[in-house]
Amino acid sequence: MTPPKLHTDRDPDFVYVIYIAAAQQKVWNALTDGKTVRPWWGDTQHDSSFEPGDPIVYRRNGKVDVRGEILERDEPNRLTYTFHTEGPGPQHDEGPTIVTYELQPSGANTMLKIIHTNFKRDSRVRVGVSNGWPAILSSLKSVLEDVPAPYLPEWRNKA
Repeated sequence: MTPPKLHTDRDPDFVYVIYIAAAQQKVWNALTDGKTVRPWWGDTQHDSSFEPGDPIVYRRNGKVDVRGEILERDEPNRLTYTFHTEGPGPQHDEGPTIVTYELQPSGANTMLKIIHTNFKRDSRVRVGVSNGWPAILSSLKSVLEDVPAPYLPEWRNKA
């Protein structure tokens, strides 16, 4: 379980923070559910035990979108994994990036911070996740706060 080699010439990290009116454990459980299809994530299932060293595979409509490896788990505070877009193609050729979820209580809410790192210079993956994370997390917030989820566009096809 070794983090991927860091790009020496890379784009800035992508960081996004959202506050969700739900308990920290509830947010953690939604992020680490490896059994159900996630309507808030464009009907993607994340196959994983979410234990360090184990794989994580994003599947949508029977096809693999992303593969990675769980690097760190500190329930319900922090999860880190590699994120490698399935190939072939230019996003796959950029190599693995690193995703970290940081969760902490904030009054009756949970602060969820996404830190996505290790983008090569002029990364197409970074463009995709810059559009994707806000839409995905807004949908997660809607689901956990029990309000109708907004439409989640097919943002992955625009990168």
